[in-house]
Amino acid sequence: MKWNGLILLLILHLSCTNTNLDTGALLQTTADSTTVWIQTAKEDESLSLQQRIALLNKASELIEKYSENTKKTRKLSQLSLAYKRLKDSTAFRKTNAELILLANKIDDLKSHGEAHWDLGAFFRRNQPDSAIYHYQEAYNLFLIADLDPSSRDYPGSMLYSMAQVKDNNKDYVGAEKDIVKAIKFYRENNMTHELFSAYNVLAIIQNGMRKYDKAIEYHGKAGEFIPFSEKRARYRHNTMNINNMASTNLRKGDYPKSISFYEELLNVDSLKQKDSKSYAKTLSSLAYAEFKNGNTDFSFLIQEFENSNKILDSLGITYEKARNYEFKAEVLDKAGDTGLAIENALLARKIAEETSNNDRLLSSLKLLTSLDTKKSAQYAGAYFKLNEKLQQKERTIQDKFARIEMETDEVIEKNESLARQRKTLTIIAIGLLVFGLGAFIIINQRVNNQKLKFQQTQQESNQEIYNLMLSQQGKFQEGKQLEQKRISEEIHDGILGQMLGIRLILSGLNERNDESAITQRAELIEKLRELEEEIRTISHELNSAAYKKINNYIIAIQDLIATVSSSSKISIKFEFTETYDWDNLEGDIKINTYRIVQECLQNCVKHAKCKNIAVNLNFNDNKILLKIIDNGVGFNVKKGRKGIGLKNIISRIEKIDGNLNIESNIGKGTEMIVSVPIPNLTKKKEQVKTFKERNPLEA
Repeated sequence: MKWNGLILLLILHLSCTNTNLDTGALLQTTADSTTVWIQTAKEDESLSLQQRIALLNKASELIEKYSENTKKTRKLSQLSLAYKRLKDSTAFRKTNAELILLANKIDDLKSHGEAHWDLGAFFRRNQPDSAIYHYQEAYNLFLIADLDPSSRDYPGSMLYSMAQVKDNNKDYVGAEKDIVKAIKFYRENNMTHELFSAYNVLAIIQNGMRKYDKAIEYHGKAGEFIPFSEKRARYRHNTMNINNMASTNLRKGDYPKSISFYEELLNVDSLKQKDSKSYAKTLSSLAYAEFKNGNTDFSFLIQEFENSNKILDSLGITYEKARNYEFKAEVLDKAGDTGLAIENALLARKIAEETSNNDRLLSSLKLLTSLDTKKSAQYAGAYFKLNEKLQQKERTIQDKFARIEMETDEVIEKNESLARQRKTLTIIAIGLLVFGLGAFIIINQRVNNQKLKFQQTQQESNQEIYNLMLSQQGKFQEGKQLEQKRISEEIHDGILGQMLGIRLILSGLNERNDESAITQRAELIEKLRELEEEIRTISHELNSAAYKKINNYIIAIQDLIATVSSSSKISIKFEFTETYDWDNLEGDIKINTYRIVQECLQNCVKHAKCKNIAVNLNFNDNKILLKIIDNGVGFNVKKGRKGIGLKNIISRIEKIDGNLNIESNIGKGTEMIVSVPIPNLTKKKEQVKTFKERNPLEA
């Protein structure tokens, strides 16, 4: 062990200075001196009691200086237990009270529970009601504490301790209830190593209620779990189990079985050396069982009782001798030596009184009542008086147990009520949250619907505006086409007809034979023919244009460009993809791209100071690509502020899910590129369609 050297130095130091410890030297021993001091005080029996308590006092002084409260509670818990083991009740109560205050302050449930556990053990023998109270408090705290793996069995240990206290005070019903809960806890948490002790206590409780068959059953059950006990405890558990089976059969009156178990116990490996007390008790118990089974070898039986007493005397144990003297008195009475029997019964009574062994005191008084006929009434009176006193005491204690349990149940019920209230409030809060979330979703959906409805209305409005614009343009084009057709017909039917007549007349004059007339007529005829061909060509072109499909979107842009070019005297070149059907575009795209071109051309006129502009409108890879290039003064794209015109352009591009790229350099002109993906527009159509299908009334 790493502390061995340190402990040896401490012992040498203590032995040299007796009880006057050098605090300064001890404080420098290790970073965690308190652990060493507490461990040494608890385990090193070579030190005097004063030296061990002095070590604990030094540990207490150092613990008081700790600033970290969690560490402080852990150390106070160790120190409190050490004081209790050394039976320094004053220091124990003081340390324990400080531990409870600090643990409660920082909500250290485990340390708080350990403090109550120590108090339960402290009051266990002399104030069983207080012991039960503190064990119950510890149990409740351990149930809600965050216990580490080494302390997970704490709740079961408290139930086990409460069962033992109640059994010792003959509250068998309460004891049985607690130990059954402990067994259930151990089983649910796979703590099979604790089940021997639990079933053993359950069997002892059945013995107290004189349910011997049940007691034997549970002792047998306990024996099944001995292999699961800690290795160092298995020997003790085995001898304990055999002894309990023997004594229960003895109480039941099955003496042969009792003898068999006692003989088995005596043959356990090295029982006399390893557990001399158990060996001494087994000698006398076996002798008494044989006596009850009819053995009349009184001298042998009496010798066994005396051998048992000699071993107990060597161990300094007096408590168990009352039992031996009572057994011996019964054998002597059976042997006919009444005087010696009374003498041994009186010894049993005396030892029972001195050791506060009330059960043995009652049984010795009962035995004296039958042995000493002269004082039978006196012993009987003492018996009944003591029995009444003990029963009254037991009833008082049991009433206190019941009151503690009732108060605990009330606290539990109150806590459960508070838990139910918290649960109800939590459910209400969750309900309100769900309601609020639902309301938010509904409102948000309505807002989105209104937004989509607005977008739909805006798109329809844009389409309507564009249609109106195209309608005006269409009427103009229609008039223009009609006029072209009328002119074509006039030229074809009027002028060409007349020209044909002239040519025919001139052809007739060609019959004149004079050279001048022939030459002149030939020239005129040729000119008329040329004129006829020219007019025919014009007529065909005009007529072809009149019947050809007119693309209104492109014409609208062409007219816009022509108007701007005419008014600004700037040369504007327009090119577009002629194979694409531009009129199939959504109205939203057409009106916005038209306005973008219009705004860009206005910006060029106002700010660019350019002489040439190129407008390209192309369709490629499901995208519309609009380029507007000028050779003007340009501007710094990064530093330039966005005017109203550019903001309007950006706004319109965003409406149609397009992208804008501007490249410009000072003195080198500006190139503005707008790309618009067609699939996104298809998606918008589907969204509008879905909206109409889901909300027919709103749509």
